[in-house]
Amino acid sequence: VPGVRVDMDSQFGVHTTPKLAIRFDPHKSVILRISSGMGFRAPVFKELLHRFENKSANYVIEGNPELEPERSLSFNVGAELRPKDWLWFAANAFRNDVENLIFFETLDSGGMGSPQRYGYVNIRSAYTQGVEAKLRIRPVRDLSFEAAYTLTDAWDQTQDRALEGRARHRGTIDVRYRHRKWGVEGTVRVAIEGERPYYVDTNGDQVEETLMAEPYATMDVRLGQRLGKHVALFAGVDNILGAGDARFLPIQPRTYYGGITARM
Repeated sequence: VPGVRVDMDSQFGVHTTPKLAIRFDPHKSVILRISSGMGFRAPVFKELLHRFENKSANYVIEGNPELEPERSLSFNVGAELRPKDWLWFAANAFRNDVENLIFFETLDSGGMGSPQRYGYVNIRSAYTQGVEAKLRIRPVRDLSFEAAYTLTDAWDQTQDRALEGRARHRGTIDVRYRHRKWGVEGTVRVAIEGERPYYVDTNGDQVEETLMAEPYATMDVRLGQRLGKHVALFAGVDNILGAGDARFLPIQPRTYYGGITARM
């Protein structure tokens, strides 16, 4: 399957990115894939101009109007196996070479009376490569389990160091239940991130030190109940474990939500 995409951007001009993907099925339960393609991504509004200040946590996130668009070249090789109807496995190896990677990094680690500053920058040359694997099991009709693991080598070739904030190891577990007759559905998702490198000025002397942020885990739960054919209730909790900190993980804290949907 060959393909081509043309981006016409009023700020960054016209860019053409081709792609070629090949699929081969040597057996009814085996799928082999290989693909390669070029990529283009212009910076979005928040990366260019947004400014967010969290005074209670003493940090600021700043846009960068000087950002340039990303260009990339990617390769993927993978396989899928389905030996049984209830069992599915997939593995994939990837390599992405990127010019002008739009990256979120620490601009200033702050100090007495000054906030920590984070922002968006271009990294002139970088790559990400690694392997990922997924396993899905459906022991009964209404219940499924899916586990995934990704090993990533992310490298800043301009400064010859690991990309800041990128975990080498990441895993997820999804459990889904859906009973069509009762109108009940539920999802539990757990994500685990390994330690991540950060480069900070700890002494105010402009000499960066590498700090490794601790691994962390998040858990999200969502429940839904259908009432008749047209109305459904839902409720959930995101980040049940309360992961996050202002310095290395400024993510949304534990959040409760609920609502009702209706359709004709």
